[in-house]
Order: sequence, then C-alpha cells, then structure tokens
Amino acid sequence: MRTRVSILAAFAVLATSAVIFAATGVESEAKSAKIRDFVIAGSDGYGTQECLSSQSNCGRIVADAWCEAKGFKSALAYRQLDRDEITGSTAPTKVGGKPVENFLISCKE
Repeated sequence: MRTRVSILAAFAVLATSAVIFAATGVESEAKSAKIRDFVIAGSDGYGTQECLSSQSNCGRIVADAWCEAKGFKSALAYRQLDRDEITGSTAPTKVGGKPVENFLISCKE
C-alpha cells in the first residue's frame, strides 16, 4: 500500500511540474513578441502628417505601410506626439508656413 501511495505522489509531482513548465513556456512566447516604436516627423514626404493627424482611414494605411517597410507585420498603434514628449525638442519646425508634427508608430511582428 505504501508503494502505491509513493508512486501516486511521484506522478502527482511529475504532472504538476509538467503543467508549470508548459505554462511558463506559453508565457515566454507571448513576451517575446517583437514590438518597436518609431518617431516620425510629419515632413517625411510620405503623407504622414496629413493622414495620421486627421485620424482618417489613410492613417492606418500609412502606419501599416511604414511598419511593413521596416520589416514588421503591421502597426499596433499610432498617434500624434506632443512637443514635450520628445527629448531635446526646440521650436516647432515649419514647412510651407505650417508646423510639422511628430508621430509615434508602434509596429508588431
């Protein structure tokens, strides 16, 4: 009887260890997803400022195209940056009398 209890206890420990090991593997795969942020000036010449600042459908298209050009699958998010979010910012740059905005595009694998 004692041998059966010992064998059952060993199997229980083994099963618990397997579950813990499997759970940590799933967790590490989720953490390894590659995400990268890019700060883009609206004056880059690709229509960035016009599309991203208006929050129109072309904003998603521009953000996805930017990420794909950098080797990523698509854009996770995009938004306009405030001047105080950029270190070393000075007076706003102007192109054609219009201030140039900066944008953040987060890309994912």
